[in-house]
Amino acid sequence: MKACVMGGGEITELLRCYKLKDVYEIPAGLELRELKQLLKGTDVVIGGYGYGEQREVAGAASELGIPFITYPVITTILPDGISFDAIEFPDSQTQTTSPLLNMIARSLQLVEMLRLFSGVGELLFAPKALVLYLDVGSQDLRLKSVELRLKDNKDDGDDVA
Repeated sequence: MKACVMGGGEITELLRCYKLKDVYEIPAGLELRELKQLLKGTDVVIGGYGYGEQREVAGAASELGIPFITYPVITTILPDGISFDAIEFPDSQTQTTSPLLNMIARSLQLVEMLRLFSGVGELLFAPKALVLYLDVGSQDLRLKSVELRLKDNKDDGDDVA
């Protein structure tokens, strides 16, 4: 199985722990033609960086028929499902400032990838998603299931418990 990863770091090491031999990091700033060439033959693309950077990679992945797992809000974009551009992602700057939250978000992406290819467990197909955050009052880590808002229908963004 071939996986391409945005941002590298911890997620690349996690994937290699699961004996994935073909793990490629997607460098920032690739031209679309180079990006599509790198993604050819890939089974899954794992997002990273910010939503702006993920948008182009998610679009290229969808064009090539490859699932895309977003970051730091975790959901899976299927090529024949809801597009990355159709989703209104919440502001999640606070999630990526902590190395611990980053590592947990990356681990959740790995779990989602394992679910996708094993068929075990409930997948998070967009607009279903997981949001990881630090509760400022209690300093506890929280994981919340949500239904992401779609840009063309902003009234359908109620939380899913």
